[in-house]
Amino acid sequence: MRRGIVRLTLGLGSATLLVAATACSSSSSSSTTSASPTTPAASPSTTASASPSTSSASALSGSCGTIPNIPYTDQSGLVSSLGSYAANYDGFDGTIYKSPWSTWKGVSGNVKVGILIDGLDNPYQTALEGSLESGLKAFGYSTVALAPSASSVTNQLQGYQTLLGDGVNMIIAQVQSPTAYNSLIDKAAKEGIPTIGVLNDIADANAVNVVPNSVLGGMKLAQYVVQQAEGKGLIMFIHGIAGVPIDTDTMNGANDVLKLCPQVTTNESIVTQFQASIAKQQVLSYLNTHPQAVSGVITAGPFTSGVIEAFEQAGRTVPVVTNNGLDEGGLAYWYQHRSTYNGVALANTPNGLAYATVQVAHMMLIGDGVKINTLSIDPPLATNANLTKYVDIDPNWTINTAGTATGPADLYVSNAFIDAIFTK
Repeated sequence: MRRGIVRLTLGLGSATLLVAATACSSSSSSSTTSASPTTPAASPSTTASASPSTSSASALSGSCGTIPNIPYTDQSGLVSSLGSYAANYDGFDGTIYKSPWSTWKGVSGNVKVGILIDGLDNPYQTALEGSLESGLKAFGYSTVALAPSASSVTNQLQGYQTLLGDGVNMIIAQVQSPTAYNSLIDKAAKEGIPTIGVLNDIADANAVNVVPNSVLGGMKLAQYVVQQAEGKGLIMFIHGIAGVPIDTDTMNGANDVLKLCPQVTTNESIVTQFQASIAKQQVLSYLNTHPQAVSGVITAGPFTSGVIEAFEQAGRTVPVVTNNGLDEGGLAYWYQHRSTYNGVALANTPNGLAYATVQVAHMMLIGDGVKINTLSIDPPLATNANLTKYVDIDPNWTINTAGTATGPADLYVSNAFIDAIFTK
């Protein structure tokens, strides 16, 4: 391991709202293609022929309030060699491959890295792009950052082609689809240009993914909520956009926990487009027509403030509402009521994600060799006991503050875990 500059700060202070629809973390399973990097790396066809394995645990066993063991697919056979970090892959909804970049010698001289973000239509995207740029420049790399004016797969594909034509040595891409980019990724790999998928999983062995495990995150959030609810009552699931990976994986993970709780009922009827204002409107309408007490709320994105405002406006007790995006309005309510309100959040900070991605990019570029194609992140769970450890709180925030919080970048993913997936 030869990091050079380590533990970059990557702090941008207070950014704003986490993921909109497609800017969301997660993974999706699919088969890999057969293209291969030309500088020297094993071909994905060889990778795909490795004996696949899955975690041996039985799914959905346990009692209410516990996290069940969910299998994952390890085509590489290497996850078990990661020691304690193998647990980060529990329930991962994708396939882990042996990376064809394990023997890549990297790039010397002037290095240019392309950054393709799925639009800057919400402040999380801006914060992520800015943190990636500043982190890469701290290592001495030049960057070309692109963000389509309109978020779409078509626009992103055009952006990817533009970066290839611009002579970049690596591309970091936040993709909308796990498979739509594979032919371009494989073309780039043949030219010795690796692609790193950030936030969203790319289902291609030629790509290297740095992604939160949203299934595991959903299970952890649900475990906390059901424990606060004492294993009974109505728990609402508030969706962002149906079919978006972070939404699907988070709620699948939450359901895996709540299926073990026979005294819990759920409602998943509300969809918010990942916007706090729509969340407030939809939840308020529901509460005004459904008098049943709500024991907890699990969210798929950064709209906690809207959910809390709806409960307050309806004159209802605010139950524990997960903050799955660190939106500052929701954090403000939590911080101001922390003596009586037991909040919970996943510390999915944009600067933390960028820090891990930049470290992986740097180690690949200097030729350390990445062993597997996925670094599956288990985001820390923030509670009353450790909130200020993981999240930078401004006491002046209010429920109406629009933003996404940051925190110490290198607490999100440990350097030891990053080192573990490399050969040197």
